[in-house]
Order: sequence, then structure tokens, then C-alpha cells
Amino acid sequence: SNAENLPPQTLRLLCREVSLLSADPPDGIKVFPNDEDVTDVQVAIEGPEGTPYAGGLFRMKLVLGKDFPAAPPKGFFLTKIFHPNVGPSGEICVNVLKRDWRAELGLRHVLLTIKCLLIQPNPESALNEEAARLLLEDFERFAA
Repeated sequence: SNAENLPPQTLRLLCREVSLLSADPPDGIKVFPNDEDVTDVQVAIEGPEGTPYAGGLFRMKLVLGKDFPAAPPKGFFLTKIFHPNVGPSGEICVNVLKRDWRAELGLRHVLLTIKCLLIQPNPESALNEEAARLLLEDFERFAA
């Protein structure tokens, strides 16, 4: 657990944000708070309509390190997914989780950004080269 590494003020903010997300989640996203470890945020994202992921339910988690919120959370898909921005062990490559991160963005913004990746993959920052190539060259095969 990273909870013991975070200052009490950060933990309070995190608890508040996670309970708000649970009570009023973004559309198509369900948040499962971990009462034992608030830094382990489990999520299920519905595959957006009109995408190759429609009808799927994708479990993922956000991992908050000791430098959160100064440093962004890391996102991982727990459900296997063929996507240009998802690496072999489920790690997610999104600019908001890297260079565009600002502490005030919050977890809701992170989750919405990851959901948007399912709608609009970014082949320029690919972790899965094959998925990126198929997305650009042969969308039908990518979608299959």
C-alpha cells in the first residue's frame, strides 16, 4: 500500500475524490473504492458504442505513487485489450499521465481521458506497435 507514504491532507483529498467518483461516476465508468488502500483505485469502463470495444467491459486500475498528486497516477488495464496505447502488461500510455499532468486535473479527468483513448487511439504514442500499424493501415483487421 502506498497510503502510508502520502501526507494526511493528500489522503483526505483522495478519499473525497474517490467517494465522489463512486457516487457520481462519469458515464460508462464504474469506480470500486478499496477501503483498505485508497491509493488502489479499481475501475470498470464500458467499451464505448461505435468502437471496436463496444459491448466489452474493461477492468483497469489506477496506481497512485508516493508523489501523488504532484506526479500522475499510473494506469493499467487488468482486462486483456488490443490497443495501440496499451502495453503487454496492461500499462497505459497517455500524455495526461505523463507530460500534460497537473495535480488539479484529478482522477475523473484521468478516467475520462482513458475512456477517450478507447474512442480515439493515439498511434503516435504506441506501446503496441502492431495495433498502431493495423489502426493506421487496415482498420477492419484492427477492429477484428
